[in-house]
Amino acid sequence: MNTVNPQQYPQQYSYLFLVVDDHEAILKGTLPALKSQYPAAKILTAKDRQTAEQLLSQLSPDLVLIDLSLPKQPGMPASSEVGIQWLESIMRSCTPPKPNILVLSTNIKPLVRLTAMINTYEGGFAAMDKTRSIQEMLRLTELALRGSISLPLEVRSRPEFDSKWIEVLILKFQEGLSDRAIRDRMGIAERTLRNYWIRIQDAFEIPDDPDIDIRIYIELEARRAGLIN
Repeated sequence: MNTVNPQQYPQQYSYLFLVVDDHEAILKGTLPALKSQYPAAKILTAKDRQTAEQLLSQLSPDLVLIDLSLPKQPGMPASSEVGIQWLESIMRSCTPPKPNILVLSTNIKPLVRLTAMINTYEGGFAAMDKTRSIQEMLRLTELALRGSISLPLEVRSRPEFDSKWIEVLILKFQEGLSDRAIRDRMGIAERTLRNYWIRIQDAFEIPDDPDIDIRIYIELEARRAGLIN
């Protein structure tokens, strides 16, 4: 794990960037572009959440560029759930001024789970698919540094999805819990959970049809929408 002395970088840079990504090929494109656009910036890198958290706790970067798919610790497999949970932690726990954030990921749909929080975030926040151009990344970097919020259409807020419904989807289709276990985990009544399932079905516009398995259709639609991994 890296240890950084905050006094190591007094006022020698115009910006301090923290780039969190474990893909060497992506870093080889991202880092030179940032250095070219911001020659006086100091750019630190991390390849896992643990290292990135340590750096973030010691320094106050102007911008955090993060891939959603991250290993939790060095040597562990990457997962978008790690990135989503860390983003939520950053937005909740970092003291003002909040770091500006740019998400660069091959799958940005899971951000839909955080759109309500993003829309009230006190720093800049932008997101883009990694397949987009370097020029687009630099444009969004500038927007985030200005404190703007810029989200692609597929991850903009879907107000019909209550946070409790998303929790039900995660517990059922990511953790594999039964309805009884979901009720126990959430502390809700059987009728409440039944109503959640009905409302989720309605939100996805899945018809009542005796020839289809409603739960399978719900899972497929939830994955397409990025509500679950």
